[in-house]
Amino acid sequence: MTAGKSTRLSIVTQSLHDALERLRELPATARTRELRAKAQTYERAVRQWAIHPPSEEQRSAMVKLVLELNMEVITLSKEAR
Repeated sequence: MTAGKSTRLSIVTQSLHDALERLRELPATARTRELRAKAQTYERAVRQWAIHPPSEEQRSAMVKLVLELNMEVITLSKEAR
């Protein structure tokens, strides 16, 4: 990775932050806890990138996982309304 944050890393980090914020606003259900745990797991993995830079495949996979997580959180938010 370059000295500055990559665009992909910024997207992943912001998306995880947004997902966790939305989840905090939802009722504490099994599904909410499951998605929160998933987001926190992804967040820990991304923090490790500073120590162990990921491969291109790992970065791409994380972007895909985080986007899928965000879609699940958005859907859950809509259902909770």
